[in-house]
Amino acid sequence: MEINYGLYYRLGLHPWEHYAKLHLANFEHQLQVEIEQHAGASPGVLPRAIDLGYGSGIHCRRMAAAGFEVVGVDAQQRALVRARDQAGPHETYVQADVTDLSELTPGFNFFLDSGCLQGLVGEARSRYGHAVGRLAAPGATFLALQFGNSRFNSFIGGISREELQDVLPQWALIDDYPAETRELGWFQKQSRPHWYRFLYR
Repeated sequence: MEINYGLYYRLGLHPWEHYAKLHLANFEHQLQVEIEQHAGASPGVLPRAIDLGYGSGIHCRRMAAAGFEVVGVDAQQRALVRARDQAGPHETYVQADVTDLSELTPGFNFFLDSGCLQGLVGEARSRYGHAVGRLAAPGATFLALQFGNSRFNSFIGGISREELQDVLPQWALIDDYPAETRELGWFQKQSRPHWYRFLYR
């Protein structure tokens, strides 16, 4: 079952934002790695980053502060309003389906997905993978924080390492490790969240 994010927003629930705040320290380290890798690619031009399912834009603001030109994509109107209210320089927020990014120009150096893909199922995952691959610049990286499969998939989503690799056939998995679970609810901890880092090939 695909996660109904619209229902969560209508109920005023944003559990993914609580989790985003928990792993900010680790995310800051990842950002430093990315900015060092991409900063010299085009002197005088900011590397481009995209956040797929940005919520309130927490990660977008961090990426912009680190030196990226950032585009956030989310299908929810409420997410768009909340993110734009807090937007700073080098941040652009658009309302779009992450499985159809045809209106965006290719050439992104860094992709972030913090729990968006895990909420998609079936053909939607394939369309997502195709959309992401079309936008990638040579040498791009894809950083994903995802819950693993569990009996709670219908509530919080979930995706395995193997399923993630199937979604991203044009990308090589170069690193994965367990994510922070401190302060998560019991059923979320059962999903064994992981960070995954891919390189576009």
